[in-house]
Amino acid sequence: MNTKGLTEGLVIATFVLAAVLSVGTVGAEDVSIGVLYPYSGDLGIYVEPRTDAMKLAVKEVNENGGVLGGRLKLLIMDTETSGEVAVTKAHELLDWYNVPVIIGTAGSEPCMAIIGYTTSNGVLQISPSVTGVEFTTYPDNDLFFRTCPSDALQGIAMARLAIQQGYKTASTLVVWNPYGIGLEKVFTKEFKTLGGKVLESVKYDPDTTTFDSEVEQVAAVNPDCVMLCAYPETGSGMLKTAYKKGYMDNMDWLLSEGLESDELADMVGKDEAGNYIIAGLKGTTPDLRVVGPAYDTFKQNYMAEYGKEPIRYCANSYDAVAVVALAIEKAGDASGTAIRDSLRDVANPPGVKEVSDIGEALDTIRKGFYSINYQGASGEITFDVHGDVMGSFCEWTIADNGRVVYGNPIELKGPIVPSTPSPKPTVVETPTPTVAETPTPTVAETPTPTVAETPTPTPPGFEVVFAIGSMFAVAFLVRRRKKA
Repeated sequence: MNTKGLTEGLVIATFVLAAVLSVGTVGAEDVSIGVLYPYSGDLGIYVEPRTDAMKLAVKEVNENGGVLGGRLKLLIMDTETSGEVAVTKAHELLDWYNVPVIIGTAGSEPCMAIIGYTTSNGVLQISPSVTGVEFTTYPDNDLFFRTCPSDALQGIAMARLAIQQGYKTASTLVVWNPYGIGLEKVFTKEFKTLGGKVLESVKYDPDTTTFDSEVEQVAAVNPDCVMLCAYPETGSGMLKTAYKKGYMDNMDWLLSEGLESDELADMVGKDEAGNYIIAGLKGTTPDLRVVGPAYDTFKQNYMAEYGKEPIRYCANSYDAVAVVALAIEKAGDASGTAIRDSLRDVANPPGVKEVSDIGEALDTIRKGFYSINYQGASGEITFDVHGDVMGSFCEWTIADNGRVVYGNPIELKGPIVPSTPSPKPTVVETPTPTVAETPTPTVAETPTPTVAETPTPTPPGFEVVFAIGSMFAVAFLVRRRKKA
């Protein structure tokens, strides 16, 4: 064997290997994070504005130097409001793209379906809109965070609103998932503590299409009110059934924030006189008017980018991306556990500096400050030991024109002042867009990032296999040439 020829071949092959691997890692410093949100199904009407808010945050991060010297990218996938689909998409994000973070999901059922898989693989999950109580104590190795308040607070707000309205008895009708079960549990406990009595509790299958038995069960005991925790598609069916059976004549219905939509009144319909059936119904929701110092700038930039106003949880979605980006920069590492360990350093007080602008926050971190206190668009973001944040709540009402309007704040502590009749709310108080402004994309349109932000789904290891093959091919050719 000609060892000189073989040596030359190996040297050439080494250069080929280095060149191929360098090509394969172009942009390796770019950081891709996953987004699991339902563009279809029961929650589909809400999602596009929220993922738009995430894209706006990514744009601002990249305009200010990105993270770790590379660009931040989103990989957005549709869960179809299904736990089964969410699991499939979570596996795709982890197995194919190796994402360190998943933002989402929306809906407690899909979130609970994937949390065991994500956290056991060291992947951080942060949700801007999952409010289920169960996630607070889930054994997630501190890898589940959220930028919205949990239903442990909304359940209290709902019970206090019921007492404020003068209701002494109630039934509960809730979706059978962590969202509905958690809210029902907290509401029942607080309502009883405040002197009320829950007469009947019913949970419904989110896949059901007929609602007669559930509605009849909660109404048969003749409560002062029914607390309904649902989403628009199924919730509108419940309300329509209640109206047709006459169960809105002698009892009121209190609605969770999952039903807070300008489309709900049209989905339920109008009476023979042409009036919206559910006009005047009230509910509870995190108070959009209690915002952070960055909200006005966020809203202005959002409207300039998308030509519409942000809706519920848009600011929380923007903040979820912001704190993840800041934590990556602070950690100097884009692994899930490193991001986890830095989240409170960039969000919680005291911090060496309060910052409300993403660009300024990134610059402050790059100057070597150990911690900052990012003041989000959605309000104070202070993660407790469970990864939860606090929040403020208010009542919301369906106006005569079918639009959602916001009413009085709901205090979570102290004495409850009985409500007094108030004038019918007007449309000018409602910030949410119309249906035409939030079209639901088809499944084929997801993932939705632009080409520049989406890596090609090449199976891992291709470059290495190609390079090794090239090395042996070159060595063989050199050896053959020497023999000749």
